[in-house]
Formats: sequence, structure tokens, C-alpha cells
Amino acid sequence: MNEDKKNSTPKILVIFLIVALSFGIIFLVWFTRVGNKTPTINNVLGRIPIIGTMFASEPAEEQSLLEKLEEEKNLLEAEWEKINRQVDEISQKQEELKKKELELQAKEMELNQEKAKIEETLTDLKSVAQYYELMESSKAAKIIETLEDEIAIKIFKNMKKEAVAEILSNMEPKKAAAITKKLSGIQ
Repeated sequence: MNEDKKNSTPKILVIFLIVALSFGIIFLVWFTRVGNKTPTINNVLGRIPIIGTMFASEPAEEQSLLEKLEEEKNLLEAEWEKINRQVDEISQKQEELKKKELELQAKEMELNQEKAKIEETLTDLKSVAQYYELMESSKAAKIIETLEDEIAIKIFKNMKKEAVAEILSNMEPKKAAAITKKLSGIQ
């Protein structure tokens, strides 16, 4: 019986080692799969004969993931290109707006200058009209008869109606009639 015990002890040790080794391998497999260890551990373990089948990477799954990643990368690149084109378009439109703004400012300055000239001319016409109002109507009529009709009309429009009536009554009848037609808008 003693001999049976001696023979059974190494057998128990071998069985114990096999069980411990199996648990270790199972734990290692679980740890690498669940613990998300780096692929290098999987690659190293995948090269070990027998154990390697548990760790062998699945090329079809990896290929699928790589294709999806490549697809996402292409989509992102396309979006970036689209965004860059839009940024370029916005920049061009901003430049165009700046040019238009400068053009508008130049036009505004030009119009303001024209307005100032017109206001100055109007002020001058009012002054001239006041001079004619202060003159004797017969003398004013002789001077206005020599002016172009358009200028005479502008002067008359800036005078009081009574003064215009007196000057027209002292003018040559044909000239007075022509100016009166133009003043009324009838031509």
C-alpha cells in the first residue's frame, strides 16, 4: 500500500499541475478577452501551438472594422473638404462685400458732393431771386427777358408770386407767355 501511495502521489501532482495550468490558461484567455489587452499579447499568444487557436485574431472581423474605419475616414475627409470649400466661398463673399461697401461709400461721397453743389446752387438762386424782388419790376423784367427761359423759370420759382406777376406784366408779351407756359408745366 505504501508503494501504491508513492505511485499515486506523482499522478496526483501531474493531475494537479494540469488542472492548475488549465485554470491559468482559462484565466489568461478571460483576462485578455475581457480586459481588452493590446493586440500584441493576442498575437504572441496566438503563435503558441494549441493555445494559439484561442487567441488567433479573426481576419474577417478585423477587415470589416478596417473597412468601416476607412469609410468613416473618407466621409470625414469629404466633410472637411466641403467645409473648406464653404470657408473659401465665405471668404470670397466677404471680400466682395468689402469691395461693394467701398464702392457704396465712394458713391455716397459723390452724392453728398452733388447734394452740396445743388444746395449751393439753390441758395444762390434764392439770393438772385431776392435781388430781383427788391428791384423795380420794369428793370427786373428787362434783365430777365435776356435770360434763357429755364433760368428765368428757376428764378421765378424762388420769388414771391406778387413780384413775379409784376415782372411778367412788364415783360414783352410773347416772352412772358412762353415763360408762363413753362411755369405752369404746359409746353
